Order: sequence, then structure tokens, then C-alpha cells
Amino acid sequence: MKITNSIRRLYDDQVELNRILESRVRDLFESQKRASWFYHGRIKKIESFAQKVETGRMDPEHLEDFFACSLVVENRRSISDAVELVERFCTIEYRRPPDPEITHKRPEWFPFDDLRLYARLRVSEAAEPSPLNDVTFEVQIKTFLQHAWGVATHELIYKGGEVSWARARVAYQIKAMLEHAEVSISGVDAIAASAMLKASDESTRRENQLLHWLERDWDAELLPSDRLRLTRTLLQVLEGVEISIEDLITAVSADTEAGQGMNLRNLSPYGIAIRSLFNHQAEKMHTFLRKKRVRGNARLLLTVEMEVGRMPTGAKDERFQFVGPG
Repeated sequence: MKITNSIRRLYDDQVELNRILESRVRDLFESQKRASWFYHGRIKKIESFAQKVETGRMDPEHLEDFFACSLVVENRRSISDAVELVERFCTIEYRRPPDPEITHKRPEWFPFDDLRLYARLRVSEAAEPSPLNDVTFEVQIKTFLQHAWGVATHELIYKGGEVSWARARVAYQIKAMLEHAEVSISGVDAIAASAMLKASDESTRRENQLLHWLERDWDAELLPSDRLRLTRTLLQVLEGVEISIEDLITAVSADTEAGQGMNLRNLSPYGIAIRSLFNHQAEKMHTFLRKKRVRGNARLLLTVEMEVGRMPTGAKDERFQFVGPG
């Protein structure tokens, strides 16, 4: 694209300062955002700058999105948290849409409407004001579903050799479906409480029984953050050995009262559970080890710290061994 020298000079006058701003904002947001969020920033390319200036709608010396960035969050519930993060370091001059409870959209319309904040960096108490504090930049805050839609449909809507009503129609139908998914995610508790979904199955009941015991009786510091995975691993063992949840709880409780069980700090919750089963359900445990086949992958991990007897012969490493069918 041919770009006139005057427009090119306008771009060159601003680009370096915006690059410094980009680096500063990236460092702030990346260090303070949640680990599950995604940050992306960009400096407008000269061709895009020139085309935006040609629309006549923007002051070319104070383009509000010369530098723009995005914070992508889990769902709509996290949007307010992201706004708070921006406000911690920036002064928000205005936003689009200006009021989250008022929309220009008709019910049948699904245009682009992600939250956009137009902000300036706050002056740090430990530093003097600088030209960086005078630059307005854009922060888009969107959910992962909104972000995915934009990435997946960008080429369909904005690129190509011709305008296609049909392709744009499909893209916005997808946006409508994703918005419905967002509504369902935000209102999941209310939806789950509806009469139609007030049901459960035996597998879920057992998972909840064991999960509630772990969270009720164990010190939180002993448990992993992914407690459902621990729950399902223990249920797999119980199913393979044919021991009830009640028998596991009784075994661990008895060992704990004797000063072992949950009092042990050199074993994981899994290791404590397996050790207690060998202590109180030895016959079933050894019967299980002699089986050639059971449903599912029900092998046990034994480590020397469990002190469940001699390691089975043939162990490749004296510190641990996988035993049992499978």
C-alpha cells in the first residue's frame, strides 16, 4: 500500500514512545494477572494506521489504539476482576460500551461488542511524570470464548477477495451460539438447580462421598489442588480391590488415632490410604495383587515409605514398584 510521507512521519513520531509503553504495560499486566488469564499486546502497523487516519474519525496524533492490548479471562464472572487490575495501574478515561447494562444491540443482532477500556498509565509515586503518562491506549477485556471466536472468524469476515453475506452470517450465528454458552457458564449454578437437572448417578454419588471426606477430615495442606483427580484414583483402587469407601475411611481413621495415618508427613494422601488398606484390609489387598485381570487399570504404586512389606521381586527400582493386575 502506498503511504504518503506526511502520514508516515506522523506514524514515526509516535511509534517509539508506544513501543516503550507496550513494554511497560506488558510487564505490569503479566506480573499481576491470574495465571489462567492470557495477555496479548500489539503496536498498530503503519498500513493500518494510515487506513484508520483516512477514515477521518480519529486525531492522527492521538490515536486511541496505536498501542492496544487484550486481557483474556475465563468467563464473564472474571471481567470485573480484570477491570480492577487495569484500574490498579491506569486511569480509565472512557469505555465502550459505556454502561454494561445498556446496549445499542437489538436482540437479533450479534455484532462485535467486547469491553474496551481507554486508559493512561498512572504516575508512579516513585517517579516523575513522563510522556508515557500522556498516551491513551486500548485494553480489550474478553473471555476465552469471545477471543476464540475473533481468532477463528477473522479471516472469514475481514479478509478475502469479496464480501460474502453468507460467510458473515455463519460467523455471527457462531457468535450467537457462543454467547448462549457464556450465559450458561455464568448462570451454571441456577441452571444446575433446575428441576430437569436435579439428578445424579452412582459414580457421582461415590465421588462426592469420598471428596467430602477428604475435604472435611484432612488438613488442607496435605491435599493436592486437584482433589477430584485424587478422589478418582482412590475410587479406582477401591473398585479393583473390592473395598468400600466406608472401609477405607475406617482404616485411615484407625491409623490416625494410633498416631499414623493422617499424622504421617512423609506420604501423600494416596500413600497414606494405600498403607492403611494394607494395615487393615491385608487379605483383600494381597488377593488383589494375585489377580491376573481386573476391570480398568487398577495397578497400585508402592513406595518404600509406605512400609507395606518387602518390595515385590523384579522391581526395577528399589524405591518404588507398580503392582497388581493390568
